[in-house]
Amino acid sequence: MRMQSSRSRFSAGLALGALIAMGGLAGRCEAAVIHNRLATNRLATNRLATNRLATNRLATNSLSSTRLQASLETSEILATADGREVFSYLMSCALPSGMTIEADVPGAADTGADSPYTCLAEHCVFAGVLGLAEDWIDHPLDPTGQGWVSACIFARVNLFDTAEAISLRGPHPGLAVTPDEASLYTLEEGAFYGDLFARDDAPIDWNSCRGEGQASGESGGLVLRDCAEPDPANPSKSLCGFNFAGDCRDYSPEAPSPYACRDFDLGNYTRCHATSGLGVWPASPPYRQVITVYVSN
Repeated sequence: MRMQSSRSRFSAGLALGALIAMGGLAGRCEAAVIHNRLATNRLATNRLATNRLATNRLATNSLSSTRLQASLETSEILATADGREVFSYLMSCALPSGMTIEADVPGAADTGADSPYTCLAEHCVFAGVLGLAEDWIDHPLDPTGQGWVSACIFARVNLFDTAEAISLRGPHPGLAVTPDEASLYTLEEGAFYGDLFARDDAPIDWNSCRGEGQASGESGGLVLRDCAEPDPANPSKSLCGFNFAGDCRDYSPEAPSPYACRDFDLGNYTRCHATSGLGVWPASPPYRQVITVYVSN
């Protein structure tokens, strides 16, 4: 892979401090419409799991040796079509609209119209969309950025190999909602959170909990979205293979039942856990970077 560089690479290691300032955002209902097309069977085998080591290496380095050209650390993940697809979703979650990463990738086939990235004559371009971790462009990805990018990737996994429009919501300025979007995407599928960048020798830390709409049954856009539903054959897992944490909140408080998230504010879940509890979650620390997914009715 041929890369261009006009300055030295940033040293490995996670940057200190918060990547995304959270102050003043907790009470806002924010969202973004995204088309997801990561089929879960491919994701678990040929995409995230297979490219996990390369993904972890990316986290400890900046993405770009310049503001335009991919760094040398990307060469491993960009070497295969599966890796390029994973990389494209990472970039669309992390970088804002209007920002791209480019790389010359020997052997990369030209992409079609439905590809989430573009390659032409072995030159590939990966576009940003949400901007959940913009500083990753020239700094290592810190723990807060890892949380947001992980939640975004998990939220976009789909059990079916179809592209479905979903509304991603959470307390982050990159997830800004419009009145039209809020009125169109009203069915609450669930919440997604975890750590894609966990240790290589540990299972992927991916979690989902069931939203109120999903708990009420299949309708609208929920028909083709099953990653926040328990697997009947293994209720501790979702149908997509995530850790299933139960219902996101108690939907029948007259008969209290366990739930996964401590807070629900203006359509956003926060401080969610990997297990259910009745307001107490022993030995289960909260995840603070949580994305709640809504679909159309």
